Amino acid sequence: MSVSVRFNRKGATLPLTVLLLALMGVAVAITYGRISSERRITGDSRAQLGAFAVAQSGLNRYLSLVNGKPAWNQTVTYNDLPGGTAQVDVRQLRESTTTFLPALYALTSRGTYTGGKRFDALAPAAERTVGTYALWTPAPFDLDGAFTSLSGINKLGVAGQFNGTDNCAASPMPAIPGAAVPNGTYTGSTAPLDGNPPDDPDYIGTGGTGGTAKDEVDIDWAGIVAGTVLPPNYVSPTWPTAAQFANWPVVKANGDLSLPGSGKGILIVTGNLTINGGQQWEGLVLVGGTVTSNGNNSILGATVSGLNVKLGIAVPQSSITNGTKIFRYDSCNLTRALGSVGSLQRVRNGWTDNWASY
Repeated sequence: MSVSVRFNRKGATLPLTVLLLALMGVAVAITYGRISSERRITGDSRAQLGAFAVAQSGLNRYLSLVNGKPAWNQTVTYNDLPGGTAQVDVRQLRESTTTFLPALYALTSRGTYTGGKRFDALAPAAERTVGTYALWTPAPFDLDGAFTSLSGINKLGVAGQFNGTDNCAASPMPAIPGAAVPNGTYTGSTAPLDGNPPDDPDYIGTGGTGGTAKDEVDIDWAGIVAGTVLPPNYVSPTWPTAAQFANWPVVKANGDLSLPGSGKGILIVTGNLTINGGQQWEGLVLVGGTVTSNGNNSILGATVSGLNVKLGIAVPQSSITNGTKIFRYDSCNLTRALGSVGSLQRVRNGWTDNWASY
């Protein structure tokens, strides 16, 4: 009996084909999954880098635009940065008006990257927070004397003092001239003069709008009058309260001013200043015209008058009449008053890009 063997059995090819297609499908799915995962990882990395760039851009933008001492607590948002938005938070850690140390701030910038492609509609935009510590560094101030006048001083009587010996007991600085004026423009008694030199004014050049004395006083009076330098916190007739004076503000009067009362900080008068009896100012006084002092009063810090000479305007002598007038150099009061003038400088090794954000 013969047995016939058939090698062309029908139906074997179909299962093999299905199995092959299944294996190819699995391979394609795995490959697609890996590609999708790689794209997601790459996209997330780019988004994180973009968020970092936006956060750092926001921090740099804030530091570049600071033109005055920051408030103790403020938030600034920038919506026009390339790639996203940044929220900059400023927190003051140490004040400078109650201590002679510079004000200390903590700055954080939270960047949100909106320019990246998201592969999941539920995935939030990438965020990253950078931070730095910064010090408010007061600007140096060119001081020629306890009382500097570009138009000269006429002192009537022997009472009172122009004293360049530092009144600050906590951190006294070397003595400066009691009065600094252009050549030959100090008239009257020299008995009130004290400091270095002790009995004579310091002559700082020739007077008048065409003289050299105006160039010895390094104050941007044009910028101050325009308000671009030393922008005021209060403008007369608005006058700070006692609580507001505790912050040593910048107070400005456009035109002449009869001092309403005692105060502290920086006083700017574009015209003439009249000081009456019983009044005291602690800090810096800048006057475009003349200073007229009536009765007993004092300025503890520094005074500069006749600054309109720098604008080409002739100014007569300041008149300091009889009575106990005290114009005395005080470095402590000047440090507090000038605390609002300076720049925000980053603390070295005080930057981080992993600041906790909630």
